Formats: sequence, structure tokens, C-alpha cells
Amino acid sequence: MVETQAGQLAEPPLNRARLAQGPLVSVLTPSFNQVRWLGENLASVAAQSYAHLEHIVMDGGSTDGSVEMLARGGGSVSWVSEVDAGQSDALNKAFQASKGEIIGWLNSDDAYWDARVVSDVVTFFERHRDVDVVYGHAAGVNEDGLILHYFRMPPYGSGAMLRRYDYIIQPAVFFRRRVIEGDVVDESFHFAMDYELWLRLAAQGARFGRIHRVLAIDRMQRARKSIGMLDVLDQDMARLISTYNLRRDRMSRVLSAAHAIWCRIIGLSLIREAPAELVFNGCFDSRWRTVVRQCLTRRRNMPLEST
Repeated sequence: MVETQAGQLAEPPLNRARLAQGPLVSVLTPSFNQVRWLGENLASVAAQSYAHLEHIVMDGGSTDGSVEMLARGGGSVSWVSEVDAGQSDALNKAFQASKGEIIGWLNSDDAYWDARVVSDVVTFFERHRDVDVVYGHAAGVNEDGLILHYFRMPPYGSGAMLRRYDYIIQPAVFFRRRVIEGDVVDESFHFAMDYELWLRLAAQGARFGRIHRVLAIDRMQRARKSIGMLDVLDQDMARLISTYNLRRDRMSRVLSAAHAIWCRIIGLSLIREAPAELVFNGCFDSRWRTVVRQCLTRRRNMPLEST
């Protein structure tokens, strides 16, 4: 059973003849001076069991060894290294170079969870041909790959909650090429470009569906924008509130906070579902510590390094 914009849907028959060939999936990765995690990103895509896949990396002229790592990737990755105008510019360039019917966006410090992520997403899309955007659960990890906590994503429903806050985790999203007109992201946004994309697609009538499994990791590390660019976030959010007429009154903030807490609580169930084999350099500590972080630790207080 899966949930989409209309609620729960019974599984329709799967066209196995089409799936045997499979639509091309393009994974887009903007990257700049993140060699520490780029290898895990590349490995997690290369390890996917789904064969009809291309990985396109747009590197912004890195000087930390990223280019040499990409060169060692051989035919498993297509890449360009040149100065760009930032993450949004790099992502749009990767999209223009891609050919896939289904698009994934995986930043260079993030990775897919296990080897069946893309296969399961393609199967979901094949079963639900009217769904345009698929998102799943994600795991927060630190700089060393320690699993800190889980983001258990709720069903999309009417989309009302998405207008209150951005609960969708970007690396755990795939969308059909058919819903993109021109560029993927608005390059005038430097922080909330993913949230702007979800809101724009929703406003255009795109149909969202949730797949009930962990798809990707979201890495907490010192250079991420949510730590060092809060002023840019404030500017981007002010524009989004104005552009999409978002609700940010007191009641909306209360509901958003309650929703986020509820997602944390129901995320406890994911702690029991860890796969036998991850496709990135991830590790677990005690289940009790994970439960404590899941329920009691704010994201900004999560440990960036493992002890």
C-alpha cells in the first residue's frame, strides 16, 4: 500500500515488460570542494541494482582532490569541472546535460541508503503513472557517517502542511522530467531552492507520492548552509512567503512544530528497520542513543563528529 495526494491507493498491476527495459534515471550532483564525502556519494550511486542509470556531476572547479576522484570514476559517472555561479547553477547545468525520464538530486555530501533505492523508486513510478514526484524517508548522519536520527516523512495529503514548512528531505526525492519547464531550480535562491521547487510543482498541479522506506541520507556537517548561511535562509523564506502566499501566523507555527515532533516520534519505527548493507560509509551506535537523539535532541545540537 502506498500513499499519494489522494490518500491510500491499492497497488495497480506492474508492467514487467516495460520495467525489464526500464526508464533512464538521471542522478544530478552539484559539487564543490567536498572530496571527503564525494566518494561515498559516487559509490552509493554506482552500487544501485537498477542498471539504466546515469550519474552526472557538475563540479565548480574544486581544488581539494575532487577532480582526481571524479577522473578515477571511469564510465560510471559523467562530470565537468568548471567555475560556476553556485549550487543552483551547477544543478541546472547537470539537468540540461541529462537525458533521464526520472530525475534524482543528490548533493555531494549526501548518499543513497542501500542498493535498491533507485529500483524501488522506478517500480513505484511504474505502478503509479500519474504520480510526478516521489519522496521517502531519510536518515540524518554526521560528518563521520554515524546515523543520528531518522526523518519519517508523512503522506502528502492535500499539500496543506507543505505550505506551512518544508518537511520533504531533498536527497530523498525523485521527479519526472515531464514536470520541469526550463531549469530545475530558480538560481536566484541560494538556500531554499529545493523548497521553492516543491512549492512551484505543487502550484502547477504536480502529483506527489510517498514511498514508505528510507531512500537517502542528509548529512550534518560544518559547511552546510543550514549552519553557516542562516541570513540567506531568512531572505529566501521571505521571498517564498510573498511569492506563494504561505501561512506563517502563530497557529501555523504551532501546527508545524507539532507536526515535526510527531514525525520524530513515529520515526522511532525506522530504527528497527536498518538494512543489512548500506552503500555509504555509515555506522550505528547503540539503539538507546539513537532513540534519545530521535526524541530529545534538536538538530542543531546533534554531534557533528563521532565520539
